[in-house]
Amino acid sequence: MELRVLLLLPLCFPGLQAQTHDSEESRSEGSTLYIQCPYTAQANYQQKKAWSRMRDNKWEVLVETNNPTKYTHTIWATKGEVTIEDNPMHRTVSITMTNLQAEDSGTYSCVYRSYSNWYLPLKMITLNVFKELHKWELDSLSVQCPYTTRGYGTETKAWCRRGQTGCKVMVRTDHTSTWHNSKALEDRTSIQDDTQQRTVTITMQKLQAKDTSVYWCVLYRDFTRIMEVRLSVSKILAGTTLSGTAGASQTPSGNTPAPSSNVNTFILLFGVLSILFILALITSITLYIRRRKQLKRRGTRQADDTYDKPEDIAQLDSTERMESPKDDSKDLKYVTLNFKSRLSPEDPLYCNVAPSQTHRKPKNENVEYAIIAFK
Repeated sequence: MELRVLLLLPLCFPGLQAQTHDSEESRSEGSTLYIQCPYTAQANYQQKKAWSRMRDNKWEVLVETNNPTKYTHTIWATKGEVTIEDNPMHRTVSITMTNLQAEDSGTYSCVYRSYSNWYLPLKMITLNVFKELHKWELDSLSVQCPYTTRGYGTETKAWCRRGQTGCKVMVRTDHTSTWHNSKALEDRTSIQDDTQQRTVTITMQKLQAKDTSVYWCVLYRDFTRIMEVRLSVSKILAGTTLSGTAGASQTPSGNTPAPSSNVNTFILLFGVLSILFILALITSITLYIRRRKQLKRRGTRQADDTYDKPEDIAQLDSTERMESPKDDSKDLKYVTLNFKSRLSPEDPLYCNVAPSQTHRKPKNENVEYAIIAFK
């Protein structure tokens, strides 16, 4: 109960106006905020530290440290996506907010609890969490701008484009025409305010490269920023077909990858395919050359065999080895003839045969016989 009562108490700044520093921190959705809040002369390690946010003109404590002890070097606490860390040795409070969303935009303050249970500020910041969108030409854009302040429900909302001289209104709602949901259409842009859900929806059709800019959802009366959108629209290269582009005007597309990312991916893919093609070509040429060499070697061997080993030609070798028969009673002598691979038709052939084994001379054929005896 004590904490709930303290949440309703306004922050008190007695004597601390000079030490309080207001600053604006901008972060994209999904990123992390990390800030440090040094102690003032009045704060010490014994006092609790907290991280608070302004909602509906009241301060709300998001996370607070536990009761510190004298021998504690670091006191920390975590609640949701917010972590607070108190380092008494360095007299510094550190705040970490992770996974930031657009609805986290607002005013925050590092505070410490005084001995009279007042929350006194150490540092105050304005946090701007913006959406960063990348689209192609002819795509559609649908953005929701949630607002947490209850009083904004009766205000006229607008969608404006930031420039050097201010923010030019593209389209705005007219609250007097419809109580809950009002629409206005200008060119390719429409706006719708759902006061029950406290959400403003912006739709942009058939985006062009010239639509690249910074846009704000604002309250029309004083241009109080509700949310910031940083839009980048890229041209479609000639001959490039994007799937889903034709239907983009009917259904708002999601976040499209950045053109530079697509180009880098295409270059990397093209390089890999080129290397694979070159390797395949080199392999094919190598296999072809090796096959040709094998076929050539086979053809040469077959030609050599045909030329060097004719079936009907034989030639005696110059070396002869004589062997005596095992049976000495016979007069036959044996000789071992080694034939050369090439014979000349004019060279005679000799053999040791018995007279009875000789063949008669055929007609029209000159055959010479000889008996060779060795001592």
